Amino acid sequence: MRKLILALVILMFVAPVSGHELKEYTVMVNSSGVYPADIPDDSMKEGDSAWFWMKDSTENATLIVELEKDGLMLQSPVLQYECELNENQTEKLDESCETRFDFTFNQRGAAGHWEITFMKYVNDTLTETISGSVCIQQDIHDETHDEIDDTICEVVESKLSATEPSTQPVLVAATISFMGLMWMFLSMKQNPSSKQH
Repeated sequence: MRKLILALVILMFVAPVSGHELKEYTVMVNSSGVYPADIPDDSMKEGDSAWFWMKDSTENATLIVELEKDGLMLQSPVLQYECELNENQTEKLDESCETRFDFTFNQRGAAGHWEITFMKYVNDTLTETISGSVCIQQDIHDETHDEIDDTICEVVESKLSATEPSTQPVLVAATISFMGLMWMFLSMKQNPSSKQH
């Protein structure tokens, strides 16, 4: 029984604390436009990914996606509607051909307002530019963050604080587990086993 209690206490100490379940948000670009161009606020946090799909079947159409935040600009490779596959339909003939651009808003530092620009080309000539945006929320799940910056994406602090996970239950559980562990060691020291008699 003591071994079981010890194992449970150890598991409580080493179990990781995670902020939220990571998710992917899909954006489709077709001949009619971008859906959605503006990713809804509060839908993405640091660590989440956006998948930008090229679904415009216009002949010789390509797409480039640009993401910009605070002067930092990132650009996708040239995206095609489809990539030619080998006879078995298992591998791309051109390894550089891409139909989707995946971008992960890394934890720590990605929070804030991002501008998204979708540039559609036909026969290598820019034919359409569509602008959008996304607000990436902080992924706050540790006790070092007592407040949420109310300037991020111009969201009211009271709205954000309602979504901030509480760390108090974790601290209470850790304290109780530590006290139980100490009690167990003290009782083992004071009550030698019958094998020693």
